[in-house]
Amino acid sequence: MRLQHKLLNWFHKNQRPLPWREHYRPYEVWVSEIMLQQTQVETALPYFNRWMKILPTIESLARCGEKKVLKLWEGLGYYSRARNLHKTAKLIMEKHGGEFPNDYDAILSLKGIGRYTAGAIASIAFNQGKPIVDGNVLRVLSRVYMIKTPEQFSASLPRSAGLNLRYARGSARIRTNIWDLEESLIPKGQARFFNQALMELGALVCTKDNPRCGICPIRRFCVAFKNNKVANYPAPKKRKKIVKVTASALVISKDGKFLIHRRPEGQIMGGLWEFPEWKLARNQKISLAEIKEKTTKLVKNKLGVETIGLKHLGTIKRNYTHHLETLYVFLAGTIDRHKSKVRTAESWLSSWVGRKDFRRYPFSSAHAKIAKLLA
Repeated sequence: MRLQHKLLNWFHKNQRPLPWREHYRPYEVWVSEIMLQQTQVETALPYFNRWMKILPTIESLARCGEKKVLKLWEGLGYYSRARNLHKTAKLIMEKHGGEFPNDYDAILSLKGIGRYTAGAIASIAFNQGKPIVDGNVLRVLSRVYMIKTPEQFSASLPRSAGLNLRYARGSARIRTNIWDLEESLIPKGQARFFNQALMELGALVCTKDNPRCGICPIRRFCVAFKNNKVANYPAPKKRKKIVKVTASALVISKDGKFLIHRRPEGQIMGGLWEFPEWKLARNQKISLAEIKEKTTKLVKNKLGVETIGLKHLGTIKRNYTHHLETLYVFLAGTIDRHKSKVRTAESWLSSWVGRKDFRRYPFSSAHAKIAKLLA
């Protein structure tokens, strides 16, 4: 257990002072883990602090309207996470008396919680000996035991690897997988700190690029370090080709108000509000003049609106799932005198709102930037 002892000592001296680590309240741990899915700690922190100030309990979250929940989440992306938090809070109030369940299977059954998040909540909030295997943990274990592809890892390891698996004592070789390997390393009664220590080591020291092996507390146990092959583990994944997308968004102004519409439930970013937007080209160069021309035609054909004074407001870059998008934002007036003449896609809810009203509507991060351009 020397590896565990070294790692725990390092964690207690070097852990970041994160707010959910102050009291390890299940609600705070749960919200933090959902926010940290697909999001860096530094990005999630201000969102977490604001969330807890406004929605400090499961009950306050359950009673909150979805529109406000999405507004609090605005900019974090993957908005289904916020909706699942909201739905699960209501379920906990109804079926668990407002108390977050401490049973692993009950946690795993909650909406938006998979094996990793259930293990994180069970171990960090309740100190149960459940494994957590995120990208940081995969990378640390891959290097310590020289496992090329830890995501698919399932093999017989020699006893010389230094493992102490409860179910294979005395065996010359050990058949295991990465989840069993991580679980086997957890010292009794120390799951909360040990699991966080592994993740913290991967985040601060055993990083993907330029790992700081010189200050690593467990380098003497690391097989990749001993063989001078840290950079080779884990094996790099094949990168998918990036699709370059050109898009345009149009801010339509009339009588001091602007047209926005709400994406329907069940679609990507459903429930969020946005300005009219269109994809114009993929992996193709297109001039600003062509973009303006296409946008003008689209707003007439799709919305039934004649615009005047089309003006380029700015350009926004955004990345999503192997796509790099350049969004050109335009401002235009309309010669239509009746709001009822504006057409939108079927089941889309539209509204004309003033600048001061933007703060009440949850936008995606790109469209929140457009609202700021107007402000």
